[in-house]
Formats: sequence, structure tokens, C-alpha cells
Amino acid sequence: MRYAEEKTKGGMKMSVVAMNYLLEAGVQFGHQTKRWNPKMKEYIYSTRDDIYIMDLQKTVAKLEEAYEALNKIVAEGGKVLYVGTKKQAGEVCREEATRTGMYYMTERWLGGTLTNFRTIRRRVNRLAQIEEMEKNGTFDKLPKKEVVGLKKEYDKLNKNLCGIREMERLPKAIIIVDSTKEYNAIREANKLGIPVFGLIDTNCDPDGIDYVIPGNDDAVKSVKVVIGSLTNAIAEAVGAEIIDYVTEDEKKMPRFLEKKVKEEETVVKEKPSHNEKKETKIDLTILTVSELKELAKKKEVKGYSKMKKEELIDALK
Repeated sequence: MRYAEEKTKGGMKMSVVAMNYLLEAGVQFGHQTKRWNPKMKEYIYSTRDDIYIMDLQKTVAKLEEAYEALNKIVAEGGKVLYVGTKKQAGEVCREEATRTGMYYMTERWLGGTLTNFRTIRRRVNRLAQIEEMEKNGTFDKLPKKEVVGLKKEYDKLNKNLCGIREMERLPKAIIIVDSTKEYNAIREANKLGIPVFGLIDTNCDPDGIDYVIPGNDDAVKSVKVVIGSLTNAIAEAVGAEIIDYVTEDEKKMPRFLEKKVKEEETVVKEKPSHNEKKETKIDLTILTVSELKELAKKKEVKGYSKMKKEELIDALK
């Protein structure tokens, strides 16, 4: 049974990701209130301890919208380029692109990757040329110094281009993590009319992103869940492995009947009315060490990585 069929029960559409997966991954945690972009206001649910908390219902809705659009693009034969050059996103983007046979760029964005594609292809061809020189014995006929230089050139090219070696045509969509970090990639895609799908935090500018997915772009777990869920749209279209981010309980019920998440499992209380941003509190003792460290990182607590749970709680109070 295809994933699209599994997501539908009794004619009612299911979520592509369960709320508990998002909560456990800390997708709701934004940046400190002093570091935010007003354009992200509509996605903010409340604040807690000077940290913005994003509205996960909007995250799910946006993710589902992006899922359908991306699935359609790939089903029509389009290829996708993952761009994740920040540390937290690199490995995730590489793994998810590999899972579906797509392209990725995780070291650094090479200017002109999209807008000067012919030049980039020439660099890829150079990479293949050096490989062939080593295979056919040309290296054995060259001075050692020249061979060392060629190997250094190869290592540099391979590091930056390995994820797009097979990309002979421009992608039909790109997926980015952190619009601030990937500004140049977004600008090039916008110039060429290539749709941009992006995981965007509260400190980011959503302009230029065609499909905004509000969420924590600093935590590896958060990036994994969001990008992994989005990748399922591609996997469904190409017949690749599907990673299930929906619990059995949520598969059995329509979205409007989903269980309300208990207060102790969330970081927010009753939703504030209208545009009021309500300050919320929670018992820090119910959080795991990894969740406490994520909060400490957001609040810029010094030395948090070496702290124990009790120390983290004291530092966050």
C-alpha cells in the first residue's frame, strides 16, 4: 500500500507527521525573543523564558502543503537539490537525498551553482577527468609533485561537488535549512523560478521561500524529523523507502479528532486569544537532558554542554 493511501482513512486525510514526533524533536523551540524576524510573527505561538515557541499546528499544516507540492513535482519527473551547509543540517540532507536518489550540497554553496550551471558542470567534468587519469595510469608518468597537486585538486572538487556530480540539469525544486545561511542559494533559485522549500526558524526571513515550514533549524533532531517527513513526499513519488513519522494512534483518526497533547508533554498552555503572545511556564524537571540542553543553547547559557540535569535546571530558572 502506498503511503498516500495509508494517510487516508474513510476519505479523511491524515497528517504526514505526528505531533509527538515534532514535540520530542523540539521543533517548537525558536530563538531568543531579542533575536527574531518580525516576518515570522504569524508562526509564533507564545514565549517561554525569553524563547519563542512556534505553533506546531501551523508547522504541520505548512508541512502537509509542502508535501503535496513536492510530491507532484517529483511525480512529474523533477529532481530536487537539498542545500544544508550548516553543521546541524549537513548529514541529514546528505542522508535524505541519498535515500531518494536526489542531489545535495552540504559543504558550502558554490556561487553560480544554479545561475552559472555550465561552469559548475565543467568543474564536475574536471573531477571525472582527474579520476580517469588515476585509473589509466597517467599518474605513474607524471612527476610526484604534479600528482600531489592533482590529488589536492581532486579532494577539493570532490568535497564540494560530490553531491551534484550526477546533476546534469537544473533541479525542479530545492530544499533548504535556514534561510539566513542559505541566502545565496535562495536568491539564485528565485532568479530562475525554481520553487524553494525551507525549514525556517524565528530569526529567519521567510521572503523568497515558496513553502515555509516554521520550526527549529538548529537542532539535529528537529531537522531530521522535518526534512525526513518532507523527503517522504519524494520517496512516495519515486518508490523509495518511506520512514514513518506518524504514530499508529494518529493513523486511525482524522486530524480534527487527534488527541490533545497533555500540558506536561508540551511547552505551551492554553492558546492565547487573537495576537496576544502569552508567557508560559513549565516544570523543567519533566524535560529530558537533551531538551534542557537545547533550551540552554537557545538561551546562550555558557558551558551547558557539560552540565548535568540539575545544573541545567538551575541555569534555566
